Amino acid sequence: MADPEEHDEQGVRRLVGFTDGVVAIAITLIVLPLVDAARDLGTKPAIDFLSDNGFNLLAAGLSFVVIALFWMDHHRLYRRVSGATAPLIRANLVWLAAIVFLPLPTVLIVDSPGHDPIAEGLYIGTVLVAQVAIRAQELIIVRERLVPGAAEVPAGVLWRDWIVVGLVAAALVVTLSVPAAGLYPLLFAVLARPLGYLARRGQPAAADAERML
Repeated sequence: MADPEEHDEQGVRRLVGFTDGVVAIAITLIVLPLVDAARDLGTKPAIDFLSDNGFNLLAAGLSFVVIALFWMDHHRLYRRVSGATAPLIRANLVWLAAIVFLPLPTVLIVDSPGHDPIAEGLYIGTVLVAQVAIRAQELIIVRERLVPGAAEVPAGVLWRDWIVVGLVAAALVVTLSVPAAGLYPLLFAVLARPLGYLARRGQPAAADAERML
């Protein structure tokens, strides 16, 4: 049974505040390699920078969107949470570790003259760890009843959210198996929403249960 002292509003506020600060730093670090590249431009026109760093700008933009989406998911999960238990804190730290690490493979991709399957695999692998960690937090929040007055959530509703984990795992396999694919297999993740919609069909109670988070 969880320690009652861990179920306090101050604890969860500290957890969320710390998390927001770390995410803000991580999302800022993504652009720093491009800033350094712009400084090295010298007297060349800006169009040269854009043409030489098109893929790098895309990678940085993708990382910004990925971290922003993770933060939005985290914000959604914690908006009604009443306390932070030890398992939840540990899962959140794993998630934060992935978010903090993400700028590193982004830099490796930006600094690479072409496709680097190791850097791209490391990038997608980091995204996969973050996905698993955020979904684990959701399970902990529901199983430990950290949302006051929330109804029981059907197991199918929770596990349906793991569809995106499977899609990212598939993207990692494809990237490592077909190096020329680069980061494009990450686009598999866009299938998560339509697949989730199909999984919801015929389950009217599922949407209502989802609103507790």
